[in-house]
Amino acid sequence: MGKTVPFIPFCIFILMLTSCESLMKKERQNPYAVTRSSEETLSAPKGKGYLAKGATVNVDTGEENRKVSVLEQFEQTRKDLASSLEKIAALERELESEKAIKATLETELEELEKHLEATRQIIIENEKLGKLLEQKKEPYEKKIRELTVELTKAQIEETRAKQELIGLKIEQLVEKKKQRPQNSQ
Repeated sequence: MGKTVPFIPFCIFILMLTSCESLMKKERQNPYAVTRSSEETLSAPKGKGYLAKGATVNVDTGEENRKVSVLEQFEQTRKDLASSLEKIAALERELESEKAIKATLETELEELEKHLEATRQIIIENEKLGKLLEQKKEPYEKKIRELTVELTKAQIEETRAKQELIGLKIEQLVEKKKQRPQNSQ
């Protein structure tokens, strides 16, 4: 597209030269244009003449013998150029917005990478602390198991002692009952 834009004015220039040359030939051969002594030019009656059927210079477009006048082609080229310039401007605006979006996304990506690295460091620290906690927890758990065993043994001994105490109380009561009937006699 960039190479064709400078080529368009050159084509227009060539077409204008061709049309001027053609017009000059027509003026020489035009039987309707007569110069008067008062410097006035006579023209053909309306509906006749060299412009009655349109422009004098036609260019073959290559489409089914369709010919287009230089002015029509010039207008079409001008419209195409304006359209192309509008498209270029729209694409440039879109490119600028895409660049802005890209910059924003790159900034967000950098921030996310920083957060990710910080999260990785926190995970590593947590793993180290977890291992350290496990190492320090082991002796305490062992001590807790030993104390639990001792506590269970003490509870068993306490239960035996209570049973013995209850047994002794029962024996005392039985003996007191035996002694009461003997005392009552």
